[in-house]
Amino acid sequence: MHRSFIFTLFITLVGTAYRPTLPSTFDGVTGTWKRTAMTMVDTSGKTTDMLQMMTKSMHCIKDITYTFSGDGRLKSNVPDACGSLKKTIESMNSEARWSISGRKITVTTTTKGFPPATCAISFQGNTMTWVFIYADNPETPNPTKAQKITTVYQRI
Repeated sequence: MHRSFIFTLFITLVGTAYRPTLPSTFDGVTGTWKRTAMTMVDTSGKTTDMLQMMTKSMHCIKDITYTFSGDGRLKSNVPDACGSLKKTIESMNSEARWSISGRKITVTTTTKGFPPATCAISFQGNTMTWVFIYADNPETPNPTKAQKITTVYQRI
């Protein structure tokens, strides 16, 4: 019986240590994050490294950070190295808002043609992962016929 108790305790602790956690408040998302990976899976199952593709055409994209304020505002911090795109990217997101409901995060902007985006969200340490599924966001334009996009952020 003593061994059963120790075994059960061990399994419980290991399960707790490795289970992705979800903050119950904005505190888990609040702060500044840098995108470290972005992959797209199309309807045929093919995976494309979107961050690598975007970085080839706009090298500075790898240095953009995102600040999530506790009041639900989202700000893109674009480096000067992006040149004229800095102003464009920052103005597109100047009125961005975010909210969490359960295991979903929704980002809303006032930019015409960009409906609210809802993603599954998970956390592992200082890593935040979003999974955007097009079927769950039918108003989002999908010219590439993508199935989902997974974006990984690292807290900085």
